[in-house]
Amino acid sequence: MSEIRIIRYGDEQYPRALMDLKDAPKQLYVKGNLELLKRPMVAIVGTRDCTRYGLTIAKDLAARCAEAGFVVVSGLAEGIDTAAHQGAKDATIAVLGNGINVYYPSINRDLQNEIASTGLLISEYPPDFHGDKTTFPQRNRIVAALGRGVIAVEADLHSGTLITVRKAQSLNRDVYAVPGNINCYASQGTNDLIANHGAHMITSADDLIKSLTGCATKNKKNTPVKQISLEHQKILNILKSDEIHFDEIVLESGLSVAQLSTLLTNMEMIGLIEKLPGNFFVAK
Repeated sequence: MSEIRIIRYGDEQYPRALMDLKDAPKQLYVKGNLELLKRPMVAIVGTRDCTRYGLTIAKDLAARCAEAGFVVVSGLAEGIDTAAHQGAKDATIAVLGNGINVYYPSINRDLQNEIASTGLLISEYPPDFHGDKTTFPQRNRIVAALGRGVIAVEADLHSGTLITVRKAQSLNRDVYAVPGNINCYASQGTNDLIANHGAHMITSADDLIKSLTGCATKNKKNTPVKQISLEHQKILNILKSDEIHFDEIVLESGLSVAQLSTLLTNMEMIGLIEKLPGNFFVAK
C-alpha cells in the first residue's frame, strides 16, 4: 500500500481545478494512485439516508462514467457516496473531512483501505486529525471543484449534498440531478434542483455521458433511469434496511395479501427486488 504524500499549492501535481477556489487548500495529503489527478473527473453526491433506488442509480452512473474515462469523486459518506465509489471501482477519488489515517464512517473502513490501494484518498487535514461538524461541509467544496460536473442522485431539501451543488454552481460547474418520486423525502432536493435551480435532468446514463463528453456512447443501448410508481417506492422503503418477510410487509404497507402478491411479483419481474427462501424479500 502506498504511503501518505503531501502536495502543496503550486506543485506540479496540485489539481488545477482547485485553484478556482478562493479558499483553496494550501496542501493536500494524498494516498493512492496520483495518476488519477491527471484524468477528467466528475463528482457524484447524495444523501446518506438514501433509498435502494438511489443506491442502484448511483452505482450504475458511476460505473458508466468510469467506463467513459472519467474518475468519480465523492466524499466516502454512507449512502450515495459509498455506492458511487463502489461503482467506479479503481477509478475513484474519496475526499475526506478527516485525516487519512482516521476511518470515518467506520463502516467504510474496508472501502477506504481499498480506495487507498487502487484509487486515491485526499484530505486537507493532517493524517491523524478527527473531523468535526465544520470539516465535512468544508470537504464538499473540494468535491465540487474537482469535478467538471456534479451529479446529485438523491437529496432532501436540507441535505448537505446541496452545499456541494451550490458550490459547484458558483464555480460554473455543470450540475445534474436524478429525478425521483415526488412523495419521497430523498428526491425532494433533487427534484427542486431540476425545477427551480437549473440542474440538468438525467434520464439515462448515455445522455449523461454525451453531455459530459460531447460525444454519444458507442455500441451501448440507451439505458433509461428506471421510473418507479408510488407503490413500488413504498415497498422499497420498507425493504430499505434488510430482508423482510411477506407477512411483515403486509403489516407495514397496509395492502391486502392479494394486492401485495401482485405488486411483489411485478417488482421481481422488473428487477427491483429479489424473493428469498422462506417468503422473504430484499431490494436489489
